Amino acid sequence: MDESKLIFIISQPRSGSTYLQNLLSNNNQVNTCSEPWILLNFSSLIKPELIQATYNHKLANEAFKDFIGKYPSIKFTTGLKEMILDMYQPMAEGFDYVIDKTPRYWEMMDEIVEWFPKSKIIILKRHPVDVATSIIKTWNIKKLTMLSRFQRDLLLAPEHLHLFSNKHQSNPQVFTLKYEDLQNNKVVEIRNLYSWLGLDYHEAVLNAETNKKHKGMFGDPFQNKLEKSEETVQLIKSAKLSKDFEEFIIGYKHYLTPEFMESYGNYKLDKGRETKIFGKFLLFSNDVNALNNKFLQIKYSTSYKVGKMILYPIVTFKRFLSGKL
Repeated sequence: MDESKLIFIISQPRSGSTYLQNLLSNNNQVNTCSEPWILLNFSSLIKPELIQATYNHKLANEAFKDFIGKYPSIKFTTGLKEMILDMYQPMAEGFDYVIDKTPRYWEMMDEIVEWFPKSKIIILKRHPVDVATSIIKTWNIKKLTMLSRFQRDLLLAPEHLHLFSNKHQSNPQVFTLKYEDLQNNKVVEIRNLYSWLGLDYHEAVLNAETNKKHKGMFGDPFQNKLEKSEETVQLIKSAKLSKDFEEFIIGYKHYLTPEFMESYGNYKLDKGRETKIFGKFLLFSNDVNALNNKFLQIKYSTSYKVGKMILYPIVTFKRFLSGKL
């Protein structure tokens, strides 16, 4: 498939990317599907530093690059790129464009430009505080440990998106817009995007209720349902945050700073303040190697060994009673 057919929509999660995807694919020129996460499945080769594994992936990647370097006849990058494009081909048949809407591609935006320079990239920004609030409400998050899987999305994504957008202001292949503008000026923003893509614009594209192309397992859990209850959606949106998560949001505002938010998208933000719960959120580690090392430190500590010795007679007796000895 010709890479110029590719459109990437990149954002934080819960930024309106499914909504935008639906509007851009509501025609006979653009095809799409539920979030495919295709490039992230090749990130071990495209951007190895993203990978956390039980083995030493950094060492494995160095060994692989050493092997490739010894045999110049192996056109690895070209071959991998062709294979990835072949995966998009079935979706492209009969269409001018295909949309890969995977918000977490913010982790590899520079690599996308390097590997697919002729593709189109749409950066979608939304007020990060609204993103955090939507994540908590949409996924019914009750504990900080549940929210920790979005740690990089909340702490790192806004700056990455902002730096990339600024860096590519003059790049005709990159288009940046705000979710808030899309909501408040939908006709203008969608018309501009259709013009940028060279698509035929007509008002009917704005009524995307019957468009099913984006529906599937991943993405907005409400828009992806074949049958959705507007009443349920409004109920979730109007729900109040718990006191703990209200404190979390105050801490998140302090982390973001009014100065950054002004430059990020002319967003208004009060200063917030440091909070205990947000401080705990900062300390969460999603690094598998770090967690494994921490576990090993505990496992081989003197206190762990002593505790194991004390519990051994009790465990043995329980096994005896259960007939396992």
